[in-house]
Amino acid sequence: MRRSASVAIACAAGAAAVLPAAAPAGAATADLGLVIPLLAPMLPGQTGWVGTLWGASGDVCDVKVTASGAGLTVNYPANTKTYSSLSKGDSLAAGHVDYVAFNIGVATSKLVSLNPVTLSYTYTEKADGATTCTGTKRTGSQTATLPVVSVTGDAITQKTSTVTVPKKTPVWSQLVFQARKGGVDDLRITVSGGPTGLVVSYPQERAYTQLNDAASLPVGTDDFAAVKFDATNVAAGTYQLTVKQTYGSTTDTNNLTLVVV
Repeated sequence: MRRSASVAIACAAGAAAVLPAAAPAGAATADLGLVIPLLAPMLPGQTGWVGTLWGASGDVCDVKVTASGAGLTVNYPANTKTYSSLSKGDSLAAGHVDYVAFNIGVATSKLVSLNPVTLSYTYTEKADGATTCTGTKRTGSQTATLPVVSVTGDAITQKTSTVTVPKKTPVWSQLVFQARKGGVDDLRITVSGGPTGLVVSYPQERAYTQLNDAASLPVGTDDFAAVKFDATNVAAGTYQLTVKQTYGSTTDTNNLTLVVV
């Protein structure tokens, strides 16, 4: 259920043809190039998939791209391991675009900054009329910019503000949280308040609930915690509850609206 909040792929919708923004360094022709050199912003300590959009002015194949940058760790898809390729294969026809994704980790110590990311690539410029990947080998590199931004406030954000439960039967509800800073470990969540007769319980009959995937929450990711609401002895209506999140020595509280129908 956890999802990375860092993947963002920019695209030029409706463009009939997209050419590389500039001639790639080290390449004889601009057959393949980065379309948008600004990447989606990330948070200090965050790890996630980031997409880069590429365009071709000629037919290319066997596209392989690697990324590097100071204070960044880069990983690639499991099927390629040491590089990334295009999302729809390793070939791109003239006038078309596709994206290449990298799993980038930002050091926790990174300050607010604009970080150059070097994208080094190889590809084959297909020979005229070729039906297989034959032609001239090309290499090049281009630089993209990865913004690292700061956040204020609590390290964890409660994304669920309202839950609706039926009066006739107890139900499990999911409360979604996202970490905005590091250190959200051994997260424990309780819900209190509300009308007389409301019964709140947690998985495995514990005194608290925890996240579905793990007790900790990496920066920039979402996960949910399950809470069971029994409103069979509560009149239909809207009530305010308090959600308490405890991790390490920190305790945060947020409001939760409960709607009984």
